[in-house]
Amino acid sequence: MKLYKAFLHFIITLVSVFAFLTGWASLAHSLKPIQPADQKVLAGLQPLPPVGISFASQPANNRIQWIPASPKPRSRSVFATRGS
Repeated sequence: MKLYKAFLHFIITLVSVFAFLTGWASLAHSLKPIQPADQKVLAGLQPLPPVGISFASQPANNRIQWIPASPKPRSRSVFATRGS
């Protein structure tokens, strides 16, 4: 039984190492993402606005109003016991 258990551990280790190396090799030889060939594509992109922008320049009907979320009151635990 001890020999069978050692053999089983060896087989599991061997298969795990083989699977890791196969996955590593397949990722290493996979296709790379396509990069833009020239700067024309990148020149057409607009930069993102900064995070702290003001919405004053937008019309009043499209204005976004940021309201901070109020904390919810804590409720008693559902599983609270009332003694014995």
